[in-house]
Amino acid sequence: MTAPPAKPARPRAADTASRTQTGGLAKAADTFIVAAAALDGLAALSMAAVSLSLVVMSLTRVYAAFVTFEAPETMLLDAVSSLVISVAILDVAKYVMEEEVLRSRELRMPHEAREAVTKFMVIIALVVSIEGIVLVFELGKDRPAMLVYPVLLLSVSVLIVVGLGVFQRLSLKSEARLSRGSAEDAQD
Repeated sequence: MTAPPAKPARPRAADTASRTQTGGLAKAADTFIVAAAALDGLAALSMAAVSLSLVVMSLTRVYAAFVTFEAPETMLLDAVSSLVISVAILDVAKYVMEEEVLRSRELRMPHEAREAVTKFMVIIALVVSIEGIVLVFELGKDRPAMLVYPVLLLSVSVLIVVGLGVFQRLSLKSEARLSRGSAEDAQD
């Protein structure tokens, strides 16, 4: 005797509720991701507007330095400082727009994380070092006792670069280990 054919299982109420909740969570997650990308885009555009404003202010300072001849060096150094900060803000805005809005993805590979951190830290190191140099020139003539602060700022920029070098070395080693492990797994 053969057994009668099995009836297809009916979905239980708990299974249906589970699928409905999962679908609702997925929609909520998608909505959150879109909202976060929109907020990141708005923040990037705002930073770009602030950067543009700083550039305009810097050009105004340069013009004023040549027209009034009142402390032109100070005005020009202030303009350089504002320009450096505006470039850094624009770079951060560009980074946010590229990584968070346009690509809208997580960093999945170690080299992507390394490259992203490197870009960001190079921007920070450049801003800190240029600001330190500008302060050395500003304070060097009038207040040499205050040169300790720009020297500390320059020291911090050196530490940032050294830290970035250590990060690069360690992350490259880990990437090499991961690729060797992947190659060994593929052979098995």
